Amino acid sequence: MKRMLLRKLIRMAGMAGLQFVTTCSVYGLQGSVTAWGGGQTAFPSGLTDIVAISTSVDHSLALHANGTISAWGCDDDGECDVPSALTNVASIAAGDFFSVALLTNGTVVAWGTDDRGQCEIPTGLSNVVAISAGHAHCFATKADGTIIAWGSDAFGQTEIPVVVSNLVRVVAAGDYSLALTSAGTVVAWGLDDSGQTNVPPELSGVQSISGARGYALALGTGGTVNMWGTGPTLPPGLINLVSIAAGQYHALALTGSGSVLAWGTNQSSETVVPEGLSNVVSIAAGWDYSLALSSALSIAPVSLTITNFGLSSNDFSVIFLSQKGVSYTLQSTGSISPPDWTSVESATGTGSILTLTDAAANAARQFYRLSVR
Repeated sequence: MKRMLLRKLIRMAGMAGLQFVTTCSVYGLQGSVTAWGGGQTAFPSGLTDIVAISTSVDHSLALHANGTISAWGCDDDGECDVPSALTNVASIAAGDFFSVALLTNGTVVAWGTDDRGQCEIPTGLSNVVAISAGHAHCFATKADGTIIAWGSDAFGQTEIPVVVSNLVRVVAAGDYSLALTSAGTVVAWGLDDSGQTNVPPELSGVQSISGARGYALALGTGGTVNMWGTGPTLPPGLINLVSIAAGQYHALALTGSGSVLAWGTNQSSETVVPEGLSNVVSIAAGWDYSLALSSALSIAPVSLTITNFGLSSNDFSVIFLSQKGVSYTLQSTGSISPPDWTSVESATGTGSILTLTDAAANAARQFYRLSVR
């Protein structure tokens, strides 16, 4: 039977004794991008088969299913000049006036402005599984859980507090930084001119984080949202959300039904969500514009929570909102080039939360994907 990938790959490496918990979106290979607001809404030609999007103050990036990147928007500092031979890209991050890409071999590439060392990848950086780019600094998370930072440290934004441990995601946001721990708590450091690093002490159960200049957002249990700092006022009744995106003066949220909510400043119609926009699986908020990635599949977006991957628990689990009657299969491979996909576990969706587990997960670099048929 014909299979369609909901996500090109979910990459993760084993970590001895470390519990790794993160949240990401899962989406179709044949994704299409919608933009609204001011700024970077004119797409380049050939923007098809998109699996991921990222945006910043002046430019946007899109990752194609074949591992190549499209870029558009302001190119004054070369931030849209994607290296001609760049392929096998697994993840993208748009910083302010520069761009970063994570390759499937675990190395990192950057281009654009380099006035503060943001494009100077640390020598020997490898085994990377996640990246983030801010105003002028970057983070890379390695397979062993180590966090590597480079770029501007004018406000201490690259100096991870020594008391912080069990980090599962680090976000470079403006001139400050956010980190999500495996316990569901958030830590922030760096510039604090608007209270953006004053994390509410009672905040817990956090599943995802996003930050922009001056404020931060956290997605909690039940799909609720918390904000701190000086940012757009949260509208009432935000529940059952699966993803959040903080823009400069506005914010976006993705619902479990694949629709988008927007709030904040609307000077360029960046919060006027296009009528009929549906099947959205990923969102990104820029300076005064918004992006949404929609799946060609008529399947509700899936929020994946990756848990307990490491030798201590010896498993890799994905927990997601399933669609009733759809058959899902978790597959793994030790190498993406060439891939040798092995079916790990299959189940039929019930319209509720479903868990698929690789009980034989090991410490070697692994690649995962979720398929439907």
